Amino acid sequence: MPYDYDALYQEQRHALGEPTKAFVDFFKKYDQSSVQVLDLGCGQGRDALFIARLGHHVT
Repeated sequence: MPYDYDALYQEQRHALGEPTKAFVDFFKKYDQSSVQVLDLGCGQGRDALFIARLGHHVT
């Protein structure tokens, strides 16, 4: 039976853990509304999810 990850992430914003502090700090200072971000070695995707929720396009 497939697991509904979309529902999990809607209910628990940090289901995979907190995003990396360096990314949080960088994007707090970054002044672009929407950019394309390439996340290499993303693991479970906690940083990619954080960046996408800010409105950026993550690959």
